[in-house]
Amino acid sequence: MEGVRSLLVESLKKYGMPFPVDSNVCTGWTRDLPKRRETIIFTSCMYQIEPIVPRLTKFSSVAGSLKGLSPLAKLIKPSKTELERAYNILNNIVSALKRKGIDLGYLYEDEPYSGAILLELGLLEEFANHAKAVYNKLKEYGVKRVITVDPHTHNALTRYKEFISFDVDVMNYLEVVSSNKKVEDEYTIHDSCLYSRFLNLRERYRSIINDSGIKLKEDLLITGKETSSCCGGPIAGVNRDLSEEIAKRRASDLNSLSSKLLVLCPICYVTLSPYFKGEIKDLAEVIL
Repeated sequence: MEGVRSLLVESLKKYGMPFPVDSNVCTGWTRDLPKRRETIIFTSCMYQIEPIVPRLTKFSSVAGSLKGLSPLAKLIKPSKTELERAYNILNNIVSALKRKGIDLGYLYEDEPYSGAILLELGLLEEFANHAKAVYNKLKEYGVKRVITVDPHTHNALTRYKEFISFDVDVMNYLEVVSSNKKVEDEYTIHDSCLYSRFLNLRERYRSIINDSGIKLKEDLLITGKETSSCCGGPIAGVNRDLSEEIAKRRASDLNSLSSKLLVLCPICYVTLSPYFKGEIKDLAEVIL
């Protein structure tokens, strides 16, 4: 754990991310949003870079240092298809927010990472220090409200108040948007553990799904609030084998309900995709 801690802290100081990332990958999804607004979309580069995380974790054990990982940031990038999908999701979310009359900005290359991985690994002192840096960046740009697009970023930002003085409002896009499409189809759903159990958004996004016309195929033991299981993704950096075993079991359970799956988190999508025998879509791809 000490090696992981050192790697993360050094990378966050040097690159602003948990590992070296090509900033063009993070910001290439839009050039249409203004940079200075009181309300901004906060992507934390999660949808953009998550497709490459499994590939980077394979190298991290042998790279040994950031010096060893740095060249990989230039060599290992999401494919064109992966980037197009991520960018489509983010632009769908922005369009849905604009339909609600929100005047939205984006910090582009100055958007900070949320620090979620520090929180989730229990590196709380490092998380508090990172939260201060994020807060200072937001205040520098006059930001009063951030709108998050994934559960890990949302959880991290809503936890800042436990560690620092933080007076920026944090909302999730699911609290604001409504369905823009009528979809006559049946899916099962993999709930984000954070959204469903800790962030009180489970009924909110189910309402949006129901309004879209989608029929959810569910089973109490597989998709129940207290009985559904994690995708396995968050533990991949610590124990990759365990992460993959959890993902295989989760995908098998979900496949028993449907060949079509809705997810709400980029980590869940990337983790389950190799094992789910059917179509996986992010909510924002289907109904926004």
